[in-house]
Amino acid sequence: MNQLNQSYGFLFGKVLQQMENKFAETLIPFNIDARQYGVLLFIKENPYSSQKDISQKIYIDRTTMVSHVDHLETLGFVERTKNPNDRRAYSLIVTEKGTSVLESCWEFLTKTETEVLSPLNHKDKQFLKEILIKIWSSL
Repeated sequence: MNQLNQSYGFLFGKVLQQMENKFAETLIPFNIDARQYGVLLFIKENPYSSQKDISQKIYIDRTTMVSHVDHLETLGFVERTKNPNDRRAYSLIVTEKGTSVLESCWEFLTKTETEVLSPLNHKDKQFLKEILIKIWSSL
């Protein structure tokens, strides 16, 4: 076995790259990328979060987060609202248009994951998900 196949980072990266590339194709008509879809989904699941909170929780640097949110707002997928607890900060919510995009793309996302993970049986996929959740929750 070669050294590349011994590297978790390389292997994780290549699987992720395949998922992102396949999913990116389906996102083109919506003018967003996979990371922006993830931000949109996070906001939907955590309404009224601040950009700072989102960037910390999903590990996106603050500058990139501002760019993502600006883009999503321009498309009409999210709205910034004043944070009642901090007048300098904004809270984010997903608009109806953003919710529609999330719902439309979710099927594409799950289809992409199914395709990329097709070498695994159901039990293996469930085990992989449990391991990834365990790693993610410890970060």
